[in-house]
Amino acid sequence: MDFCLNGLFFQMKTEDKFSIAHQPGPDPQRGWSKVGAENSSTLYRKGLLKSQMAEDLRDAREHFDQGPKNDLQYLNKWPDESVLPGFREHLEDAFEGLEQISARIMEALEVALNLPSGALLDRMTHKGNASEMRLNHYPAIDVEDIKRGNVSRIWPHFDLGVITLLFQDGVGGLEFENREQRGTFSRVACGKQSDMIVNVSETLQRWTNDVLSAGLHRVNLPDYLEDTDAGTLPERYSIAYFCKADRGASVGPLKEFLEEGSKPLYREMSAIEYHQHRLQSAY
Repeated sequence: MDFCLNGLFFQMKTEDKFSIAHQPGPDPQRGWSKVGAENSSTLYRKGLLKSQMAEDLRDAREHFDQGPKNDLQYLNKWPDESVLPGFREHLEDAFEGLEQISARIMEALEVALNLPSGALLDRMTHKGNASEMRLNHYPAIDVEDIKRGNVSRIWPHFDLGVITLLFQDGVGGLEFENREQRGTFSRVACGKQSDMIVNVSETLQRWTNDVLSAGLHRVNLPDYLEDTDAGTLPERYSIAYFCKADRGASVGPLKEFLEEGSKPLYREMSAIEYHQHRLQSAY
C-alpha cells in the first residue's frame, strides 16, 4: 500500500480536517476523527469478552474513515480536491481493490469450512456493501506517556466486521494475543508495506458459533523501546480495510455450525444493529 497520501492527509491544516470531521455516535464512521475521539478499550471491555480495564483509558490516534462510494445512506466526507489532489480517486480505487480481495478470501473460507457456495459471501453482497476503509495516524509520543498506563496507541480490542485486511509501515508495535496463554501478546514482525495481515473479526466469530475466534490485538511499544522510559515513540501509519456484512444481514450463527441439539452462542440481530450497539460504547 502507498502511505504517501496517508501522511499528506494528516499533515493537512487542522481547519481542513475539522471541515470533514466525523460526528461521534453509533453510525458508521465517515471522515476525520481527532486524536482520542475513539476509545478502543471499550470495544474489548464491552465486547465478546468482559475485561476489568479501567474506564479512563485514552487512545493516542487519529483516523480517516470511508465507506463505499455508492453508499447513499452514510455519505463519505472528502477533503476538497484543491487541498489534497487525487486523494479521493486513489482511495476509492484502493477500496474497490480490497473489496475484491476480501471476496476471494471469503470464497476460500467457504471451501475450507465445507460450506455451500455463497454461505458467507451472500451475506456480503457488495451491492449493499457496508465495508469501510481506515487510514490511521499515531502521532509521535513520549515513551514515558505510554508507560504511565492510561494512554495507548490502541488498546486491546476486537474488530467488529467479518475480516480485516491490514497494512502497516515499519515502525512496529502491532501485537496479537497468544491464545495458548491468554493475557499475553506476541509481536507481528514488520515486513514490506505491501504485506497484508488478515484478521478474523467479531462477525465471523458469531457466524461460525466460535469455530473461528476473533483476534484480540493492540498497538504497543516496539521491542527496541520496551526497556527504556526515555525517548520518543516515532509516528506510525497503518491502513485497514474492514470487510463487513450487509447492514440487513443476520450476525447470528449459521445453521451449518449448529449441531443437532446445540444452542447458538449468539442471538439473531442485523449487522447494523450489532455495529451501532458496539460503536456507541466507543465514543
